[in-house]
Amino acid sequence: MKTLLTVSNVTKVYETGKRKVIGVHNVSFDIRQGEFVSVIGPSGCGKSTLLRCIAGFERINGGSIHLNGRKVKRPEPNRFMVFQGLDQLFPWLTLKENIIFAMRVVDKGQGNFGERAEHYLELVGLQGFGDFYPYQLSGGMKQRASIARALSVKPQLLLMDEPFGSLDAFTRRAVHEMLLQVWKKTGVTIIFVTHDLEEAVDLSDKILIFSKGRLKGQIDNKLSRPRERVDSSYRSFLLKISGFLDSEGSDSLDSKELSAAEAKLAF
Repeated sequence: MKTLLTVSNVTKVYETGKRKVIGVHNVSFDIRQGEFVSVIGPSGCGKSTLLRCIAGFERINGGSIHLNGRKVKRPEPNRFMVFQGLDQLFPWLTLKENIIFAMRVVDKGQGNFGERAEHYLELVGLQGFGDFYPYQLSGGMKQRASIARALSVKPQLLLMDEPFGSLDAFTRRAVHEMLLQVWKKTGVTIIFVTHDLEEAVDLSDKILIFSKGRLKGQIDNKLSRPRERVDSSYRSFLLKISGFLDSEGSDSLDSKELSAAEAKLAF
């Protein structure tokens, strides 16, 4: 598989009054086309900041991000983000109309938008719900619809920021299975942010481990699918990841690091 995304020495620093706070610092990694990559770590470690930088929502203070060899400078349809909140859909539109709206924005030409919207609803297990409004759906169904809308514009990279964090355990396992099926059928590359270690092990090919703004490690997940949490190999792999997270690190920049982070904006 070819390299799709290259993140090189990326640093993002936030300023709050006179204090500078690290978002991510000197982060580098590659992601191959078609991979399912999870980004894990405790709250506030820089996971969501990283995702927003890749999406083009945040200006970085150093380094570069390239998608298919092109520098990321702003949000574009080739990177679509799904968030944790259950209010991502337009409440005044039906599910089908939500998906058609996204396709019309990206694809100005005329197409079979209605048929295509039905296809993506069926892909996420929502066939027959196209005429429903968001308020008529459960949380899990709303997130399925958000994923359908994201996929309808055919992004190269699907960015998911703790999309199932608000769901109960039973619903979460169901949407995990759905997402894996969608990933296999579409071949879309996924970066999935979570603080749930088991969720990361269940879903991904590769796991990026963050702590206090820094990438502490990358681990390939070679467990066979489907993955069973009771298996000894699963538990051993989970312990290996936990070991990376247990080690301590500083959450502040030293003087040399801060000087580098205060460099001119990359764009």
